[in-house]
Amino acid sequence: MLNIFIDESGTLPDPKDKFIVISGVGVKRIKEAKDVVSRILFSLRQKKIKIKELKFYYAGQRTKRQFLSGIVSASFEIFVLVVNKKGRKIADTSENFAILAADLINEINLWYKAEKVIITINRHFHRKIDQNNFNKFLRKWVDKSLKYTIRHSDSQQNHLVNLADMTAGAVLWKYSGKDSQFYNIIKESIMVEKLVSWPEIKRKSIK
Repeated sequence: MLNIFIDESGTLPDPKDKFIVISGVGVKRIKEAKDVVSRILFSLRQKKIKIKELKFYYAGQRTKRQFLSGIVSASFEIFVLVVNKKGRKIADTSENFAILAADLINEINLWYKAEKVIITINRHFHRKIDQNNFNKFLRKWVDKSLKYTIRHSDSQQNHLVNLADMTAGAVLWKYSGKDSQFYNIIKESIMVEKLVSWPEIKRKSIK
């Protein structure tokens, strides 16, 4: 069974964020993913380091490097969609977020051509109605040949989602010009790195 964990870095509505990155991490053996996360949590406990959440934004430099190196060592495959917002303030709606997620999922599907996939997305929307709307729009744009199950998961409860958060953060820092060192750790494990503009991907969804 193929598992895909998806998360984003950057925000749609904030015009200060030039880019938003959606990352997907492919995991065929879920135990390996759990082992990567367990090693990070054990290391943090040993050092008596407390962080609010196991996410790129909160993690220290050493934790970032350790987590990303663990992803690479486990040979997980990374897929990223980098969206240039072109200075726009984009509404953070279930439809707009589904446009981005569907484009990434279709790219992943082209790579794996898996018969069945479990897609776990960091819980972007907390209201059930927004999650249901997101699922509805996703079905509209995801390749109809893909058999998938969608899950909305809180990364504080399911640390495996942080695989995608860490990779998305590393890629965003590279594109925003902040720091490329973390991107360089994972770059050989990135199978697809697609750069599009928001107007381009929005037009594609309308067509």
